[in-house]
Amino acid sequence: MDKIFVKGLKVSCIIGILDYERVQEQPLIVDLELEKDLKEAGTTGNLDKSIDYAHLSNRVKTYIIERKARLLEELGVELCDLILKEYQPNQVTVTLNKPKAVADTTAVGVQISKKIGE
Repeated sequence: MDKIFVKGLKVSCIIGILDYERVQEQPLIVDLELEKDLKEAGTTGNLDKSIDYAHLSNRVKTYIIERKARLLEELGVELCDLILKEYQPNQVTVTLNKPKAVADTTAVGVQISKKIGE
């Protein structure tokens, strides 16, 4: 299956359950991978037959900033649902990294995948 991806989308947002995380923005790095048949877009040059990754990136970033989620897990599931509903890929994988969450790591996070109809 063909794929559209966004790697390393940087979002400064409220995310977390600790008291300071509820008031102080922190970086969140987002990777998106969407499976979709892109043959028609590739042969016609029609963006309507694909997914506009700039629009997708802006939509995801805005959602994250406004949502102020407590858990990465809930945010990941919600983003999968939103992307499946609004962009209609066959499958989506959302990876959320909190690079400052645990000392001596480059990042910790979650990866959530969902298929259409799940």
